[in-house]
Amino acid sequence: MAANIVLTAATWSFARRQVRRAGQRVADPSLASQGRAKDTALTLASLVPAGLFWLMVLGGSLHGLVAFGHDTLGWRGGWEYLVPGTLDGVSVTFAMLAFRAIKRGKAPDRCYRVVWGAALASATINFAHEFSKSGNALAGGYVALLSLFGMFMFDEFLNQFEEGADNVRRENPKFGIRWLTWPTNTLLAAVAWRNHPPPEGTPGTVANAVANLNRVRTAKREARRRAPTPPPAPDRPNAVLSPPSVSTDVAPVRPRAVRKDSSRALSASADDDAKVTVPSTPATLTRWVSTWLAMCQQPDLGWASMQDERLAREHFNLSTRALRNIRYAVMTGALRRRAQELGVDLPQEYREMAVRPRGET
Repeated sequence: MAANIVLTAATWSFARRQVRRAGQRVADPSLASQGRAKDTALTLASLVPAGLFWLMVLGGSLHGLVAFGHDTLGWRGGWEYLVPGTLDGVSVTFAMLAFRAIKRGKAPDRCYRVVWGAALASATINFAHEFSKSGNALAGGYVALLSLFGMFMFDEFLNQFEEGADNVRRENPKFGIRWLTWPTNTLLAAVAWRNHPPPEGTPGTVANAVANLNRVRTAKREARRRAPTPPPAPDRPNAVLSPPSVSTDVAPVRPRAVRKDSSRALSASADDDAKVTVPSTPATLTRWVSTWLAMCQQPDLGWASMQDERLAREHFNLSTRALRNIRYAVMTGALRRRAQELGVDLPQEYREMAVRPRGET
């Protein structure tokens, strides 16, 4: 350890100068061919001390895990070394596999998850064993930090060699310690990244994930603000349409046939058994037509409102059952025929078209 500290102090100023010159060569392509030997010396001066410190940290974690296997599990004759081998050894192995994944142009996210899962397990065992043995939480915390520091250092080694990692498509952002510092916002950002992904090619960074969450929130607020509110019926202001089973202003008619394809207009007749609920007054029919036009203007919202009672009440002031009745009356053609019977002129934009989410056939 003393030799390592002396080596670090002796190479510190040299490393600083080489870092500055390496930055100049990156900024100026004409200097890229110069200083390769010095870059190699810089790499050695930086990584050799760091590697030695990393071995010390892993040695401390190994000592605690071996003691756990010996004292708690009762393993003897070399079997106690399986504990650090199956925890810290797994972390190091999958960290190496992360190097290989990046070199092959693949996202190393799965390797990262295994690395940190094994590191957390190692830290937990070290803390619990040392605390139960000494009764000192500070001692247990120190031994636990050795396991975490080892993985932190290895993660930094990986970042130093992550050349071309920006070209690796990361499926999900790496939130890291943010899961502990702000778990609720991090969970929402992860869900928004999965359910409402950003444009193709957006890097999977924490900043982009938070920006994507803000974008989704803004879009939802705008959708709620712009959602049309159907006008209330003149004879019953601000009334909410009751379910058809108890409604007094609707009457059933019998369609001729009901086809499974609801995207086409269907004819109706009084001879079949299936029933379609239609309005019995011009005012209610006008309101149904206005609601249908609003659903056609925003098909995603209209489809969701037919499934969600809260959305139906909030955006259309009707129940989900009432919205489905309107859709069924339109698609069977019963609403158009009822309008002719009541002498109500339908607007030109009225169509018997299906309301489905975009992209669904």
